[in-house]
Parts: sequence; C-alpha cells; structure tokens
Amino acid sequence: MKKLIKTLSLMLALLTAFSVLTAIPGAAVTNDAIKAKQNEISGLKALLKEQSAASEAARKKIENIKNDIENTENDVADLITRIDVLNDGILTTEDLIAAYDGYIELKEEEIRQTEEEIAAQEASLIEFLRYDYESGSSAFKTIEFLLESASLSDFLSNIHYIGTLMDYQEHLMQGLENTDTKYEGQKYDLNVTQNEQREYVESLKEQLEESEKLKADAILYIAKLEDDQKEINSVLEASEDAEKALAAQIAKAQKEEAELVKQEEERIRREKEEKERQEREARARAEEAARQAAGNTSKYGSGGYMWPLPMNQFRVSGWFGYEPNPLKAGIRFHKAVDLAANRGVTILASKAGKVIKAQYSSSYGNHVVILHSDGYSTLYAHASKLLVKAGDMVEQGETIALVGTTGASTGNHLHFEIILPDGKTKQDPMDYFPDVYKAHKNDAPRYDDMNSPRKHFY
Repeated sequence: MKKLIKTLSLMLALLTAFSVLTAIPGAAVTNDAIKAKQNEISGLKALLKEQSAASEAARKKIENIKNDIENTENDVADLITRIDVLNDGILTTEDLIAAYDGYIELKEEEIRQTEEEIAAQEASLIEFLRYDYESGSSAFKTIEFLLESASLSDFLSNIHYIGTLMDYQEHLMQGLENTDTKYEGQKYDLNVTQNEQREYVESLKEQLEESEKLKADAILYIAKLEDDQKEINSVLEASEDAEKALAAQIAKAQKEEAELVKQEEERIRREKEEKERQEREARARAEEAARQAAGNTSKYGSGGYMWPLPMNQFRVSGWFGYEPNPLKAGIRFHKAVDLAANRGVTILASKAGKVIKAQYSSSYGNHVVILHSDGYSTLYAHASKLLVKAGDMVEQGETIALVGTTGASTGNHLHFEIILPDGKTKQDPMDYFPDVYKAHKNDAPRYDDMNSPRKHFY
C-alpha cells in the first residue's frame, strides 16, 4: 500500500512535468498540432478513468472496513455483556457454594451423627450377641435350651423367648443396615453436590476465559482494521489528488486545444480573406484596365467618390427626388439614384471603408453598407449576389456585389445612396458626379413636384 502511495506521488510529479513540456509558447498552429493535443487529451482522459476506478475501489474498501469495524464492535459489545453475565454467574455460584458450605456442614454433622448411631448400633449388637452367648441362648445352645424345659408350658415359653431374641437381633441388624445405607446416601449426595458446583464454576470460568480471549482478539482486530483504514485513506487522498491533477491537466489541454483551433480558424479566415481581397483587387485592376481602355474618364467624382458601376454598362433609371412610384400609384420622394444594368454586372465600392452591413431585407433585397473614414456611408441595394460580409475592410473600386433585382424591385438595377454622418440624411449622389450627370441627364425624366424647388439635402 505504501508502494502505491509512492507511485501516485510520482504520477502527480510526472503530470506536472508533462504540463510544462506540452505548453510550448509560439508553437506552430497546424492541424497536426491540434491532433497531437487531442491525442494528449484522450490519453489524459484514459488515465483519469483508471484513476477514478482506483479511487472508487479504495472508497469501497474503506466502506467494507467501516462495516467490519462496526460489526466487530458489536461483537465486542456482545462479548462484554456475556462476560458480565458470566462474572455474575460465577459470583452467584460462589455465593451459592458459600451457602452450600453451611449445608455441607449440616450434612457432615448428620453424617457424624449417623456414624455415632452406627457405632452405637454396632455396640448394641455386639453387647446383645455377647449377652446371648453368655446366657446360653445362642444358636449353638438353642436346642439344649429347649430340651431343658421343665414342662410343655415352659417349652412353649422358651420357644417364644428365643423367637423374641431372634426378632430383636434381626431388628438390630436391620437398623444397622439401614443406618449404613443412609450414611452412604448422605455421603453420595454431598459428593454429588460438591462436584456439580465445582464443575459449574469451572465451566463458567472456562467460558469467561474464552470470552475474554475473544474480546482481546476482537479489539486487536479492530486496531488492525483502523490501521488499514488509515493507510487506505492515505491511498484515497493520493488518488483523489491525482484525479484533480488529471482533471486540471485535461481542462488546460482542452483550453489549449480550443486556442489552437481558434488560431487555426483565424489563420484559415485570414488566408481566405487575403485570397478574396487579392481576387477583388485583380478584378478591380482588370475592370480598371478595361475602363481605361474604353476611355472612361468620368469614374471619379468630388469628395473622393468613385462611380459604383462600369461607366459603359448602365443607364440612369431613377433620379434623386420626386418620381412616380414604380411599385404603386402616386408620387414618392426617391432618396437615391437607380442605375439600370444587366444582371451580374459588378458593383464597385465607391470609397474605401468597413462593411457594416451585408444582408437581405424585404425592401433593399441583398444590400451592402460601407462606412467611410469621414463618417459618411454608401449603400448598394437589390444585388443578385453579395461578395463581402460585415466586418470586411474594402478598397475603393473593389467588387462588393453583382447587379440584380432582389427585394422591392421591378428590374435589374443598382440602388445607390450616399448617407451623411448622422446615419439618416440622404444626399443626391449626382452632387458628387457632375460629369456623369451631364453624360446621362437624358436617360430618364426628372420631376419637381408640388411647386417646390429641387433640394439637394433631405
């Protein structure tokens, strides 16, 4: 058991060392590193499972020892009760023996008296026989005594006398025999009583000695069980410490794995973004080259804005201001310019900035909102496909979407807005592109309704 405790302590030390060795700052983040960390976690979990089983086995053993101690303590309590009963029995028997001492003295006195009675009867018998012999009435002289009778009456009288003497002699003999029998019975009863008491006391003492021995053995066994319990408690504590260390190591490894996965996902995301950025830049360069080759010199306007569509692939289908509502009867105030173009024509970022929206809505359809460094933002709506996502940083002229007719739209076109820093007020994009306006002012009719002059800010 002590060897097991040393083994567990060594295991804890190895775990600590393993933790130091596996946490290598600046290690390359690769799938291999993640797999290695996962294998490490699997190994640690296997160790934890084994250690948990060892702890559970120790707990069960401790529980068994507790039950043994409890049962043995109950046995000791029973033995103590039995010893008390035996001691009481011995004391009672000794009191009884002491009481029997008086009875024995009485019996001994009766025996002494019987012995005296026997002696007296023997003396009487001897005296009678001597007298009988001396008087001539002994068995040897009985015939002679009868023949000496003087008459028939005297003969009969002598016969009666001899019979009386013989009866008395028989009485004396019988009395002596009865007294002797009584004497022997008294001695037998005395011996039996004494032997029974001695045997009973000896039996009680033997039982007492056996019970005392069992009690002593049980107490020694309890002490041994308690020592075993202390050792197993030490083993359990060491095992539980090892479990805690393993659990902490697993948690640490899982945290490291999550960090590795996060770093790997971040690396993959950056690679993807870089690839997409390079692709957008390549498309933008290609488009720029195509525009330059076509002589499109009006793509840039004031305020650092760039026209959001290729110059030769659109027409103005809706101006900023009052216009007939294309979706229902009546007049509406349109806070953007609509640029009709074929489906799939590239939509370009008018200015560099951060994409704060790239989503779908029932009115705008697929749309993108870019926040620029000056606080202004631009909105591009009704796209057939979005090529950026919220959080992306885009360069001016970068392709961000493709023309479509999603949302509240009656045909393929780009709905283009310029929004002031307050995030609400919309401004006519044509204010920034006078050359585009001049080139396309006749693309669609304009309306100044309700006798109001045209406004540039709303």
